[in-house]
Amino acid sequence: MSRHDRDEWIAKRAYALWEASGRQHGRDGEHWAQAARERDELERTQASADGREVLVRFRPRPPAATSPKPIARPPAIASG
Repeated sequence: MSRHDRDEWIAKRAYALWEASGRQHGRDGEHWAQAARERDELERTQASADGREVLVRFRPRPPAATSPKPIARPPAIASG
């Protein structure tokens, strides 16, 4: 992503944050900083361009080892 594209994404996100906060004036720096943090986090969690690498901390964890639950057998039916 080019620097221009990144800045455009941040500007749009900061505008959305401004709208969501009730269009309060004087908080543009706050909104821009939050949008930039969100973009940084998004970039850190993305796979590489070829899709081969994903950050280790975002790899799915293997399921916890659990012992299989015993299967309950139906009660014996008395033959008559």
